[in-house]
Amino acid sequence: MAKAIDRRSFLKGALATGAAAGTISLMGCSSPSTGKSDQVSSTASDSTQTAHSWEIAPDPISDDQISETVDVDVVVVGAGMAGMAAFMYAAEAGAKTVIIEKLDSYHGRGLDFAAIGTKVQKEAGITINKGQLVNDLVKASGYKANGKLIKLWADHSGEVFDRLIDMTVADGGEVTLGSGSSASADAEDFATRTYPTDHMFGAVVEGSMNLIGRMEKAGQEAGGESRYNTKAEQLITDDSGAVVGVIASSEDSYIKFNAAKGVILATGDYHNNPDMVAEWCPLIQNAEGSVYPEVDANTGDGINMALWAGGTIQKSDHAAMVHPIFGGGAMSAASYMKVNADGQRFCNENTSLPGISNMYMTNSGKVWAIFDSDFEEQMTKMSPLSNYNNNTAGPLTKFFSDGTMDPANPGTPSEVVDICLEEGTTTEADSIEALAEAIGVPADDLVATVNRYNELVDLGVDEDFGKDAADLQPIKQAPFYASQLTAKILVVASGLNVDSQMRVLNAENQPLGGLYAVGNVMGNFFANDYPICAPGLSHGRCLTLGALIGEAVATGTELA
Repeated sequence: MAKAIDRRSFLKGALATGAAAGTISLMGCSSPSTGKSDQVSSTASDSTQTAHSWEIAPDPISDDQISETVDVDVVVVGAGMAGMAAFMYAAEAGAKTVIIEKLDSYHGRGLDFAAIGTKVQKEAGITINKGQLVNDLVKASGYKANGKLIKLWADHSGEVFDRLIDMTVADGGEVTLGSGSSASADAEDFATRTYPTDHMFGAVVEGSMNLIGRMEKAGQEAGGESRYNTKAEQLITDDSGAVVGVIASSEDSYIKFNAAKGVILATGDYHNNPDMVAEWCPLIQNAEGSVYPEVDANTGDGINMALWAGGTIQKSDHAAMVHPIFGGGAMSAASYMKVNADGQRFCNENTSLPGISNMYMTNSGKVWAIFDSDFEEQMTKMSPLSNYNNNTAGPLTKFFSDGTMDPANPGTPSEVVDICLEEGTTTEADSIEALAEAIGVPADDLVATVNRYNELVDLGVDEDFGKDAADLQPIKQAPFYASQLTAKILVVASGLNVDSQMRVLNAENQPLGGLYAVGNVMGNFFANDYPICAPGLSHGRCLTLGALIGEAVATGTELA
């Protein structure tokens, strides 16, 4: 991974080794020369069965392998958005703090950051119904997420962001509001509401990196220490099973970090760990690819260490952030009629970005948006959600990143269609039959589907799937178009089983003691899918909850 990265069940069986009883235990092991943990047998030595990496703790690292011992109050593992916020707030709260990172620098991603009640929003006259938004997020999880964690973000994001805004302005930067659409905040259906929560701390990637750099500088000025190329390998537990430190590898040696007050895991998600994906979030195996494919990052290191120490994984369905971005054809993310490999319509197309991505993943990647030559005029009549999706997803993100288009002044729909026709992600034909042949679907089925759709358009009511009349646009005027849909993984926004204090829980649902998780390694904030009703929420909760847990661990206070 480079310094910057481009943009946005319980365990199957009981752990064979958990928290140690008796002497201090070192949970986990890997070679400092490789930084890789070896898989070991899940049963007796004569068994040929191989366990998952998280099911069996490797042999402990012996004291004679330790070349350095560092005594601090707080150890933060992972120098990303959440980790650096925790580092800054812990150090500024007076705790002796160290942040360790296996890569050679801190790392940042993304476009936008969600918060409620910031000074930038107040200056713009924006108010958000906080209670309604929290309720929408809980409902979006099917009541599987921890509403108290969501409320922590909602209650404290404004104050945390105001601090970060002041830091940014003092450093010569600017914080602006993003493209979240307030036009759909009052939509009747909670699943299609989008609130204006997003903030921009500068350009894509650069803004994120600059923000993390400012937080690191503030933490260092408060006495904190940053250590890079230092990979956490295992957690240290005491007689009670509480976590009291971390063993890390650096080049060809091991370093023991004793943490008097706690260890905060901020090691990111696991989408680059195929075994974890297959076990906890298998649907995303059907995505087209990953926006962040760097194999050295987001490999579930923190989850391995925590489970070796007796922690558990989020019980509810894991939520992946998968968006129809960085590809696909023109208008593929808008609410035009969509068909599968059989040339048949299968849902209400006016849905959020996760819903669009799920269309792709549950239909083996064979989904097309179908529209006619009046698409330019039709887009102006369609729902706010359709326009929001169209302006933030599909091929536009790729065009913005490669310089083809300016995000502040995107091209017209016709211009986007022309580009996508040239690159082959959009197909044009003079008849529906010819279009069907071009995209490889049964012509009779596609003709029947289009005819039925036009009947519903003329009727003004979607009797089949209940789509709003505004998004029922006719497919009658040649030429006709088919645009491929795509779905790309960003992160898996679920991880360790934690309580409302972000403490990692054991199999009895009790805190291990001394171990906390924040950011994408933390579970229970999202479930099922990553909701889009609060744009920038992934980064917003990382910053806010990172700050809160850093200060709380440093001061020994309870979050409220």
